[in-house]
Amino acid sequence: MSDGPAAQSPWQTVTIRRIEKRTPRVTSFFLEPSRPFAYRAGQHVDVRLTAPDGYQAGRSYSIASAPEAGETIELAIERLDDGEVSPFFHDIAAVGDEVELRGPLGGHFVWSDGDGGPLLLVGGGSGVVPLMAMIRHRAARRSAVPVALVFSARVWDELIFRDELIDFHDRRDGFDLVLTLTREAARRPADYSRRVDA
Repeated sequence: MSDGPAAQSPWQTVTIRRIEKRTPRVTSFFLEPSRPFAYRAGQHVDVRLTAPDGYQAGRSYSIASAPEAGETIELAIERLDDGEVSPFFHDIAAVGDEVELRGPLGGHFVWSDGDGGPLLLVGGGSGVVPLMAMIRHRAARRSAVPVALVFSARVWDELIFRDELIDFHDRRDGFDLVLTLTREAARRPADYSRRVDA
């Protein structure tokens, strides 16, 4: 009996090529697969770690990069203090290390510029990661599809991809960004200081 799409996607080795701090608790890891890896914006992967004694731990992570990003896949990983996988990435992983990856997975929450729009994206915290893949895909395709992102975080410094998102917004090409902070005052005129609501 099949386990679904994951059973059809074999594990492969990926190499960490770059590490970039995004916020105090989120770091991006740029992984180079050992085999060709085609995916759609919004999909995710499973990552598996194996200890020297054979113990394995795994976690699913959304892909942050656009399908047009080239040979590396970006995973933006939030540190969870009680997690089994994220502390490894934040405390131990180094450029050149190898881990196992399976995917791409998920086909219901994806978007391509050919799907049209307008598109309203709403996310909070690390939930912005698959949305970022869609926004980057739109930019890479020079798409004119109108897209609005409402993005919530506790404080300004926890807005993952903040500067890149503001840069996309400042292009005035049909991408609109609204930020809402739940524990700090808004910093831009069009933003909010409250939770996302009606």
